[in-house]
Amino acid sequence: MGTRGNSVFQPEGEMAERVRQFDWRRTPLGDRKNWSDALKQSVAIVLASGAPTALRWGPELVRIYNDAYGAILGNRHPAALGKPRSEEWPEIIEEIGPLCAAILSGERSPFFAENRQWHVRRRDDRVEEARFTVSCSPVPDRTAPNGIGGVLVTLIETTGQHHVQTALRESELHFRLLVDAVVDYAIYMLDPHGIISSWNSGAQRIKGYREAEILGQHFSRFYTPEDRAAGVPERALAQAAGGAPYRAEGWRVRKDGSNFWASVTLSAIRDETGKLVGFAKVTRDITERRQSQESLRRAQERLAQSQKLEMLGQLTGAIAHDFNNMLMVVGANTQLVKRRMVDPPSLRAVEAIEHAASRGETLTRRLLTFSRRQTLNPIVIDIRERLAASRAVLSSSAREDIELVFDLPQQTWPVLVDVPELELALVNIVINARDAMPEGGTIRIGGGNVHVSPDDPLDDLTGDFVALSVTDTGSGIDPELLPRVFEPFFTTKGPDKGTGLGLSQVYGFARQSNGTVRVTSNPGEGTTVTIYLPRAAGSVVGASRPPPEVEGRSGTERILLVEDNPEVQEVTAAFLEELGYRVSLADNADAALVLLAAEQDIRLVFSDIVMPGAMNGVALARRVRSAYPHIAVLLTTGYAPQQELIDDTLAVLRKPYRLSTLSSTLRATLDRARAANDRRLASD
Repeated sequence: MGTRGNSVFQPEGEMAERVRQFDWRRTPLGDRKNWSDALKQSVAIVLASGAPTALRWGPELVRIYNDAYGAILGNRHPAALGKPRSEEWPEIIEEIGPLCAAILSGERSPFFAENRQWHVRRRDDRVEEARFTVSCSPVPDRTAPNGIGGVLVTLIETTGQHHVQTALRESELHFRLLVDAVVDYAIYMLDPHGIISSWNSGAQRIKGYREAEILGQHFSRFYTPEDRAAGVPERALAQAAGGAPYRAEGWRVRKDGSNFWASVTLSAIRDETGKLVGFAKVTRDITERRQSQESLRRAQERLAQSQKLEMLGQLTGAIAHDFNNMLMVVGANTQLVKRRMVDPPSLRAVEAIEHAASRGETLTRRLLTFSRRQTLNPIVIDIRERLAASRAVLSSSAREDIELVFDLPQQTWPVLVDVPELELALVNIVINARDAMPEGGTIRIGGGNVHVSPDDPLDDLTGDFVALSVTDTGSGIDPELLPRVFEPFFTTKGPDKGTGLGLSQVYGFARQSNGTVRVTSNPGEGTTVTIYLPRAAGSVVGASRPPPEVEGRSGTERILLVEDNPEVQEVTAAFLEELGYRVSLADNADAALVLLAAEQDIRLVFSDIVMPGAMNGVALARRVRSAYPHIAVLLTTGYAPQQELIDDTLAVLRKPYRLSTLSSTLRATLDRARAANDRRLASD
């Protein structure tokens, strides 16, 4: 009948012309140009029907009817066109008005009655008893709030019982055409036992069955095996038969075996005596909507978790900064005392203090890594080569009853990372895996190249990554605990069996390396920790162990020490004097510039990065290079919120440091500066 797509059938007749000429802008339906496709198609079918048919549309149940229906209206025609429910026939308003409103809202099922008795006023103003066969059915509309746009009313006067059967058959045909024109909803009928008795084109599109192969089948075949075993289809029929429409969302099964998420409504249909004659079933595929809702929920959860970890990071970073300064004072003084002691018992006591300070440094390092304020020295590496070099370290972190398997593809991309921090992250993961396998098992280190598209980002990251995964066969982690595994000091181990900082270090390392980390686990099946590191460009630096650290050659040059913490300043000055250097002191950048202008024999500025005032250590270093190019600069920090502002030519010494490390770093920095000055003088 030409009611599909954008071309709507244009029927002939008096009412068709009145509908076209009517000013619908004065009604709640608004301009015809803005009507929904469902309304346009429904009006076309109504006007083309030979049966007395009316369409009541929208919340006000505005009336549109055809020529045959106008004949029944008597002297109310044609003024009844476009009128809302409130201006209905007074003879039938009390019954038909609430009935249509209930169908529109979905509160009741379609209505059908034969030989319904009403007193009506004829054209000559005579009021007489008349009987009608009436059918009221919902009309689907995807743009309507609950999916029902209006009510299709077929009103056939059966007073004279002439042409009743012919008119009903035509009405049923047109209604079937209307239902079959709906392709976004599966609309079909069931008999009282749940056997499918009708099928529309929307049902075929959504569920995949042709009409010939599905009629006579029980509707439970659309449910999953789990729902069928649980009796869900039977409960749906029982609820609908009890009076209230059954509404639900859940998984349904297509002909090809695939699942889709459906919104379903099941309503009972009764005859005029109240006898159950069947059910009307409406199903809509809302898989995409559910996926969008799930994606939004996951994004909100990730954002909340990220904000939580960021807040914890700021707190732990500030604590670690202060703790680092205390460890610097303890460790440095211990080293100075140890150099002067010869008594073995006293040496053992000092070494115990030194060991405790070293453990504190490790904890602080993990806290700083979690807060992403650890100073990193990244290089481009072949991760397979580095894993091979670290095999002994990782194996020693496991036990003899644990098999350590390496399985990384040969063509794995290079990555830019701080190698010691990467090794520490892997050791932390391996130790956690070991503790989850008290009876032994397997730890598999694998992964490969992955591309993360903008359509499916990994946290807030997209692009090329290397996924480095560590999988164990241990006890696994309970689902409710998984969101907390990266929190500092959170652990599933018993007392005295862990600090709760291992995975915190892994998280901070991954994020500070411009990547991320994910943990998946099932209780009793093991855990997989996957670190995603961005693909790097540039030349790979080969794996090699650094040479043993030895105390460098000392000197007598004057060094300007810039440090705002009095205790750290004092012990650092003692370190420098122990190495033979002469020391000038400043507690901020402004004071340092004053001393540089006054003292002509300063050869190196040794400055902390984080200092109060407008100028930090990095800004001071750049000022020194500009004004005093012959003076060397060495920066130090244990907490680097502005690490990204440091260029590659600035030397940085990580706090806390040993005397031997300070000695060799100072000597190397001074010698480089002297060589640069010699080249500059030679070129002049």
